[in-house]
Amino acid sequence: MINPLALVVAVSAAISSVTALATPAVGDKVAGGYLLLNPTTGPAKLAALADNAATIPVNRIYLSFVAPTMVYVPGSNTLEYADIGYSSTGDHGFAAVKAAVAKLQAGGVEVFLSMGGWNYNCYPYFYAKYSIAYFGTGPNYWKITKYGGGSAAGCTAANMWCYVCEPESEGTTLNDFIVFPEPDSTPSWKAAQATILAGAKGEAVKWNPQIIGGAQYTDPIDGKTVTTVPGSNYWKTVNRDPYQDFVYLAKDLGLDGIDLDYEEMWHADTFRSGTGMGPFKLDQTVYKYAAMTLDMINSIKAIYPVCKLSTAAGAAGAWSTNWWGGNLKGLWHYTNLWYPDVIKFMSTGANAGGINVMTYDLSKNNNFFECPSGSTADCDLVGQVKFYMNTYAADNIPARVGYEIGQAAYPDPTNDPTNQIPLTQSALTGILSGVSSTSTIGGFFWELYKPKNSAPTGPTGQPDNVDATTAAQQICAKILPGAARCSGVIPPIGGGGATTSTAAGSATTKTATSAGTTATTTTITTTTKPATTTAAGDCYAAWSSSTTYNGGAQVSYNSVNYVANWWAGSTDIPGVSGAWKSVAPCGGNGSATTTTKTTTTTTTTTKPVTSTTTTTTTKAATTTATGGSGGPVVGQPCTGGLSQCSAGTMYYCLGSSWIIWYVGC
Repeated sequence: MINPLALVVAVSAAISSVTALATPAVGDKVAGGYLLLNPTTGPAKLAALADNAATIPVNRIYLSFVAPTMVYVPGSNTLEYADIGYSSTGDHGFAAVKAAVAKLQAGGVEVFLSMGGWNYNCYPYFYAKYSIAYFGTGPNYWKITKYGGGSAAGCTAANMWCYVCEPESEGTTLNDFIVFPEPDSTPSWKAAQATILAGAKGEAVKWNPQIIGGAQYTDPIDGKTVTTVPGSNYWKTVNRDPYQDFVYLAKDLGLDGIDLDYEEMWHADTFRSGTGMGPFKLDQTVYKYAAMTLDMINSIKAIYPVCKLSTAAGAAGAWSTNWWGGNLKGLWHYTNLWYPDVIKFMSTGANAGGINVMTYDLSKNNNFFECPSGSTADCDLVGQVKFYMNTYAADNIPARVGYEIGQAAYPDPTNDPTNQIPLTQSALTGILSGVSSTSTIGGFFWELYKPKNSAPTGPTGQPDNVDATTAAQQICAKILPGAARCSGVIPPIGGGGATTSTAAGSATTKTATSAGTTATTTTITTTTKPATTTAAGDCYAAWSSSTTYNGGAQVSYNSVNYVANWWAGSTDIPGVSGAWKSVAPCGGNGSATTTTKTTTTTTTTTKPVTSTTTTTTTKAATTTATGGSGGPVVGQPCTGGLSQCSAGTMYYCLGSSWIIWYVGC
């Protein structure tokens, strides 16, 4: 067995012979999309993308997310301790994911695995107290007012530290969050630390290895408040370095690269230097980020030298002016200034996966100084994206533009919807024509199956935002003009003649339990009756609040038949929720849908466990095919890849037979 603690500096001939890369090679011209996995629909999504690898409008997919507390023993071929949200049984999806990766690569698509994501970056107590409540005002301070009575002291574990990491509606607990550890007992981490110490150009380096999942940690500022650190301590128990194991896992899966999604705003605000209301310095967070990245770089060189490394970077990350707290402003600027080889490894050369700038979740509310230029004249999405990308260009950091599909998470749509800036067609056109890197190194978007915001009216209505396929096609065409794949679509998942065919577009919140807790994993399987021709007056199957429905599902409620416009959950009541479209009154009784619910409760002391995930789906843009006057019939043969709108229902040819894609075309 390979010694898990050995950091081999010399690259052996056997290691350098690894050739598991996309064919043909993608290079640095990337049209990328993140795929958020979950055990319910994740396997089907990944399979659909792999089956259509040669025609999907992206040439790189980021599988997301693996926890920063992961453990993977090389050669073990299991995702049990490196859960990516695929499966919770057997090898936890290792073999299936590896097969899908190979199929995607054969179709010319690179596959990366991303570590992090928002929930795997957030420490609720510290984020609430020092990033939000500390300033007494700000775009998220309303949460402190509403739930904490206007004081951080009112934010507790009972109200999830005033719901600053996730909204109250998500029902999150501490087990849903994880933070990046400092595995100081491992040689690989110590080697990275030594380099960072030697190159430190800011304040004295202060490490925090005691912040370990499940541990009791005392607030270093007030010196008295004790909280439980979110996350797992399994890596500590077995004395492994998660950042090195990340590379081992990439090698055994045959991935093209790995991606570091670092968003620990709480860390920057807790360990910042400065007084009063600022300005501050985030030197300690620069050191931590650089050390983690360097640990991965060293591991790539020693273990898997063909592996690429990318990072998701904050929009304000290269902005070098005074930092007033509350985000990661300047993090990549100072990393590039003090540790240029770290940024260079990711942005140029054979291992360059790229600097992917999250130029989304932006606000135009200048009451809180959200317009980066200081003027509202260029505070739209195009203006802000140009501003932030120019800061990276000024630092000579090649960087890709990021886009978000559908409803943004910030500013909170329940509190300040009018200042959200969705990705509309005009905004997409403006960015593609106004940011030069979109035609030289490309861009990426979040997320492949995230729905567009289909609410046409009301305070959160954004009827003109684009869907994932529309965005992908245009991002692709800009960086790969003339490429056949750029006219393809993001494939729907599912098939056959049942009305449970899943529409393209989903968003999932993935959560994980920390060590030393009891975790309940729930799997819900929903079956609906096959699509039929219902006689006038007969009712479809009765709607059930315990059942989840996909686009095209047929139900009856209060003597009215309905068809699902998109995914509908327990709170989407027919006649009330826009997820349902009324068809006609009915008088008969339909057969009920069948739901099987299996709940498994597991108690563990060290092993990280994945908890229930929630998925939503919606429609995606299509290239409409012409067909016979009668329109498509579910289950009947067709030419794969075609789609057609008939009688208000969009059909998609999956494989060689028609399925319902979505209702409302």
